[in-house]
Amino acid sequence: MVLTASTDTSQTRRPFDRLAVVIVVVGVGAFVVRGLNRILYPVLYAEDGAQFFSGAVDRGVDALVTPFAGYLHVFPRLIALVASPLPFTVAPLAYVLAAVAAYLAVASIVLSSRLAWLLPTPRVRAIAFLLLCLFPPLTEAYGNIANLIFVGGVGLVLVALCDDPQSLRGRVFEIAVVVVLATSGPVVVMILPMYIARWWRAGRTRHSATVLGAALVSAAIQIAVYLSSERSTEGGGSLGTLVRSASERVGGVWLFSTNDLFGPDGPVIAKIAAALWISVAVAVIVVALGRAAVAPLVTFVLILAVVTNAYGNSFVSGPIVLGRHLMTPLAIIVLLLVAAAARSRLRWVTIVATVCLVAGLYGMIASFLLVGYLDPSDMQRLQDCHDLGRTTCVTPIYPPGWFVQLAP
Repeated sequence: MVLTASTDTSQTRRPFDRLAVVIVVVGVGAFVVRGLNRILYPVLYAEDGAQFFSGAVDRGVDALVTPFAGYLHVFPRLIALVASPLPFTVAPLAYVLAAVAAYLAVASIVLSSRLAWLLPTPRVRAIAFLLLCLFPPLTEAYGNIANLIFVGGVGLVLVALCDDPQSLRGRVFEIAVVVVLATSGPVVVMILPMYIARWWRAGRTRHSATVLGAALVSAAIQIAVYLSSERSTEGGGSLGTLVRSASERVGGVWLFSTNDLFGPDGPVIAKIAAALWISVAVAVIVVALGRAAVAPLVTFVLILAVVTNAYGNSFVSGPIVLGRHLMTPLAIIVLLLVAAAARSRLRWVTIVATVCLVAGLYGMIASFLLVGYLDPSDMQRLQDCHDLGRTTCVTPIYPPGWFVQLAP
């Protein structure tokens, strides 16, 4: 079915509202089912234990502003702090449930009527929510707080696309959300063009200026933390790598759920399909949305440029590695395609945008069920060791080579 914006009348609103509710419920259910293996068999994943769990236990509130890997990570550290009074054996499940709830909460921003200028009806916004729940590039990010900084990037994009809240409570809450998400990883720096565009689109209101200011200050803090850190990456990005990342990684993950088809010996047809998809998607977005697409597409390019500059060819070298970096760029393209399909008065544009979205069906199906992890940890032993005040308490966690180490 082609996505089209419905006329907003009293006779049509109620059925579409009911349908929107059904779509949202299906989206939530599908998202939970996708990760049942990780929910039923929870583990502390990488930085979940090595940084955030140990930081909350050892340093408490001070851990909130402790940099890691060159950035602040307020969002995951806040979850770890809230969960720190729980028994250690409960922590893996608490983290998984918190991560699932956090993703659904972030994705639910797209349901707000404050995006009606872009996604005009509840049904259209519900479809966008469903697509975010079926998102292919969730292999790394699902069910752990270590990768919530990338979920936060999607949230920052959605907030930037919103109009101003009407209530004082809503305005205060929105500023708080921006601050928490923007001080959780570096992506806010690349999303700044969208916050400038929001300020302009909203009529340069005081609140939109405040939101922009919060994003700018948070970005400045993250840049300062990064510059004062010792983080280094292999680098080596190029224009060719940037183009490949847009085609093979963003286009590839939407069409095929992976990019392992794009090696030197990979089928040429897969490369052509991915390049064609991203090219047509961007073209139809520009035709349908015009100036409204400029800031999001600039952000799309900036994110990929920064990632490819940081990681070089390794960003396009494997099927899973660094896939978490695809979440925000792909979310931008998918959201704009939904808007193009719903808003355009040109039927051919609506059809092409819808085809681009439907082309992701295989990718969504192939990536639907996420694998669980083997848990090597002994959290009860870690708890006993810590309670006895021993010098060093250690347990291995997933993936191999990672561990939790607590101070006495």
